[in-house]
Amino acid sequence: MRIEPRQLLLLLTWMSPAFPTGAFAYSHGLEWAIESGKIKDGEALKAWIEDLLTRGSGWNDAVLFARCWKDDSSELNELALALAVSRERHLETTQLGRAFRIAAGVFAAPPLDDDEIAYPVAAGAACAAMGLSRADALLAFLQGFSAALVSVAVRLVPIGQTAGLEALRDLAPVITAVATRAASASLEDLGAITIAADIAAMRHETQHSRVFRS
Repeated sequence: MRIEPRQLLLLLTWMSPAFPTGAFAYSHGLEWAIESGKIKDGEALKAWIEDLLTRGSGWNDAVLFARCWKDDSSELNELALALAVSRERHLETTQLGRAFRIAAGVFAAPPLDDDEIAYPVAAGAACAAMGLSRADALLAFLQGFSAALVSVAVRLVPIGQTAGLEALRDLAPVITAVATRAASASLEDLGAITIAADIAAMRHETQHSRVFRS
């Protein structure tokens, strides 16, 4: 089904790096992985993000985002907050969620009542409430997640704009596959085994010199 221009424009606005969620301030633990030498080039970056999308926090967020079209958002939010494996991850998802909820309110999206809103639930609930296609929204959400991490590496490694774009190009089929899986996933499909990424987020809490908040 072809997405309506009005809905497409809203989706592009909400998932754009220019949307005032402050995503540019968070590295999702990637800053420590770069500082420690685990990510030195575009290939390593692509592999790191692919792992997050297929078996890490990116996958869990995609499932929670997709369930917003079917399940109670308050219950999903409790689960999303419980899945934040570190203080840094909790800070990141709640700060982004709060900022998204406030900014989306400009477009008459109904606000969620929870004091702390995890970003995938805030974004998913708003998209569902505005009648946006779940399939299209999932693609945009995961593309935004990936692009934000690529932006971190472009600034910190630095890998250069071309290598960053190549990483996004190569991640396109991964994003598509994960979006398709997440659309039909249940909460029982939640789970992550990206231990290195979780440790990176924890180590980032005490990193001596850092640019990003998480």
